[in-house]
Amino acid sequence: MVQWKEQGSPAISSPIQVSPRGFKSNLETVVDALIQLRHTATILAKLPNGSNWLEDLKRYSQAVTPKPDIYLLSRRSLGTTDWFTAVPVPAAYSMQGEYSLIVLSEAVGMMVLGHREEAPATVEDSGTDPEAPPSEEVDSQPKVNLSITLQPLLIQQKLGELHQMVQASLTEHPGETALQTLASSWGDRLQVPNQSDPALIEAILMQQSKQQERLRQQARMYRRQAIEASTLSTQNDALLNTLRLKDDFLSTVGQELRSPLSTIKTALPLLASLQLKPAQRQRYLDMISRECDRQSSLINGVLDLLQLEQSFTKATPDPVKLFDVVPGVVSTYQPIAQEKGIRLAYTVPNTLPLVCCPESWVRQIVIHLLNNSIRYTEAGGEVWVTVQNEGDGDNLVLNVKDTGIGIPPNELPHIFEHFYRGRQPGQEEGAGLGLTIVQQLLLYCGGQLSVESQPNMGTHFKVKLPLCRQA
Repeated sequence: MVQWKEQGSPAISSPIQVSPRGFKSNLETVVDALIQLRHTATILAKLPNGSNWLEDLKRYSQAVTPKPDIYLLSRRSLGTTDWFTAVPVPAAYSMQGEYSLIVLSEAVGMMVLGHREEAPATVEDSGTDPEAPPSEEVDSQPKVNLSITLQPLLIQQKLGELHQMVQASLTEHPGETALQTLASSWGDRLQVPNQSDPALIEAILMQQSKQQERLRQQARMYRRQAIEASTLSTQNDALLNTLRLKDDFLSTVGQELRSPLSTIKTALPLLASLQLKPAQRQRYLDMISRECDRQSSLINGVLDLLQLEQSFTKATPDPVKLFDVVPGVVSTYQPIAQEKGIRLAYTVPNTLPLVCCPESWVRQIVIHLLNNSIRYTEAGGEVWVTVQNEGDGDNLVLNVKDTGIGIPPNELPHIFEHFYRGRQPGQEEGAGLGLTIVQQLLLYCGGQLSVESQPNMGTHFKVKLPLCRQA
């Protein structure tokens, strides 16, 4: 933002601190105003090194007629060009970190001053591109103290200092014709008007407003790009994690499917033995039958998981009344429980609010939890299914409790892993996917699953299902 000092004030205004990019932006604003007014002026400038700092002045030289006189002060050789005159800075004049742009004509007298603060890097040597995105500017870059004035006395004072410098430069470079011409015509060529044309100030303010709008748009664009990049990075990480999980899952599937086949392959040759006793033959046949059942259970479990994954994108969380779902599922397991000598009961009030979960998912959750409890409960045991209001206004709680063999503490952290089965002697083994499916279903419908268990004391699965919000 340009800081102005009223004409007639005894001193230049207090400078503001800007980045090299901000300093160049202010120079660009002045040049754009001159181009807008098609105003030809004489310019005396000392700028940081780098061709990008000369672009605006070159653009001005090509845009107005008659062609402006542009003098560039530099310690380094700027070569020969047709649009500016190089003025060598004498060895006795440091001027390091000092920058200026003086614009003079019959209607305009303006001076832009910049002074670089000491920093690990410099404007001249850091190679900073003033057009680079803000993200490329780092804290170690130097700052420039910027002032702009229209005061004739201050401009005359600066011109007097530069005139002495030009005279000293002419002493070091007596053969420079352009330098001789500038020195001899200094008073006529660089006259400061008593008052600048208000149209220039208006044009500068308009250009500054346009520049601020461009910066706002760039900031919005950079912010949007940053958000998009962050989103893409998150999605990429999630995709890579999903691929890793699928690789692990497929590897585990292969190992699990290979295990029953290995057992069956080992038992089949033994059945062909003529010395095999009937009891041993029956034992091998029973083992093959169990492994076939296990193989079938594994395949069905994997197919259920694949079908479940496909349903995530298709299922809609319609309102469900648990009273209409849970009792029917429990009733289908009554014959199985009776056959094992297990008492199976449920309590589901008809007055409970609706939960927000696909009905087919609710059925799957109850089926897998019941199947798990009945499998690990011995004859004479009990399994209860109850539904109650959590009381927090957000969830209903589905409880599945049993008096079964329980789960050892060291196994509790693993029971939701793919294909994990408790190694209890004498118990029928399943696919080890039921609890995994339950957890995935609850994850996608916003529910929760927790478990409490002790060996020989039974297990309690607690399912939280989100209530439906009325629109």
